Amino acid sequence: LGRMSMLFVAIARLLNRASGAIAHHCARAWKKFRMTWKASLMIPLVAAFVGWFTNWLAVKMIFLPVSFWGFPPFHQWVVGSLYGIDILQPGGLFGWQGIVPAKAAQMAFNMVEMVTTRLVDVSEVFSRLDPQMIASLLKPEVPQMAKEIGQQVLSSGLPQSLAGFASQVVGHVEGLVPTMDGSLLGEVDTLQTEFLAGFTVELQKQTERVIDLKELVVKALAEGVHGKKTLSDLFEMCGRDELKFLTNSGLWFGGLLGVIQMVLWMFWDNPWTLTVGGGIVGLATNWMALKCIFEPVQPTQVGPFVLQGLFLKRQHEVSGEFSDFLTARVLTSENIWSNMLLGGKAEEFRAVLREYTRTFTDTVMMRKFGVGLEGYDVANLDIVANQLADKLPEHIGGLHKYIDMTLGLTADM
Repeated sequence: LGRMSMLFVAIARLLNRASGAIAHHCARAWKKFRMTWKASLMIPLVAAFVGWFTNWLAVKMIFLPVSFWGFPPFHQWVVGSLYGIDILQPGGLFGWQGIVPAKAAQMAFNMVEMVTTRLVDVSEVFSRLDPQMIASLLKPEVPQMAKEIGQQVLSSGLPQSLAGFASQVVGHVEGLVPTMDGSLLGEVDTLQTEFLAGFTVELQKQTERVIDLKELVVKALAEGVHGKKTLSDLFEMCGRDELKFLTNSGLWFGGLLGVIQMVLWMFWDNPWTLTVGGGIVGLATNWMALKCIFEPVQPTQVGPFVLQGLFLKRQHEVSGEFSDFLTARVLTSENIWSNMLLGGKAEEFRAVLREYTRTFTDTVMMRKFGVGLEGYDVANLDIVANQLADKLPEHIGGLHKYIDMTLGLTADM
């Protein structure tokens, strides 16, 4: 008992001394604050401004500049490439490019990878198109395409001096069409519809072979200044509230941490406390802002409050804006046809068209004459098919409205 009593007495003396020391340091700190209160209050004010400004600058540097700005000899490092578009480090030795524009190709690829693997079945989407409707919309263009192809095929084997002769022949044939027997004209019309509708079905069967949506999206959102700006516009639109919060949170979090920094400065006035404190304020404000934006993932009850990440609260709104933007400016009928006819799989499209043209011609000949293409040279058919592929970009404008409305990608995403 004697030893226990001595221990308690020793502890009481230590606490008494500690409380005295604490009271002494608090009185000293209060005195210091009263003497320097104007300068001291500048600490949280400066911290609030620095927090806001650094966050504002960080948000700007995510998207700007669209093109590298700096000293030309010290450009960025290339870390990869997709579809011929470089993926870059945003910072050069002396210069900067916005993070989104610098890595636009990779970001666009990741985005379309998510869309095609989780949200959209590409083959199912294109199966929604009605082949008969495609045929009816494209059929008015057939006479002009036939005229252009006929002129080109006939003149290809003639010297320049006789090139006009091919045009005369085609013009003569064109003039004879109205005089043809009605039943024959009806049969030609039926064959046109049959060819166009059948080819549409063939494309639907081989969608993956002729369309590369990854290439389409990457080039639309990463090729050139316009593409990079489009991707930045998408991110800024979908994340506008969160980016605004990220900027403004630097003011409030920075001011709060600045008050703590000011109190510490009253007790420890070594110069390094402000420097280290400033670094902590910058790091902590960004960390807290990002936590508020993305966490908790699911609504979480905390007392009377339900907490969820700010961005996740808006997921339905954001998904609508994302899908509207993507279908209106990227995954359009015009871009899809451009990818098929001019993109990396353009030769596959031509191969499908050549194969289908041979099969269709063989079927029609067997039906009409009882003999197919066996033993015939199909080189001329291939020439016509290739010419048709060349002419299609100029004649498919009438399809775009129908295709954009029918694919229904907005609802899928």
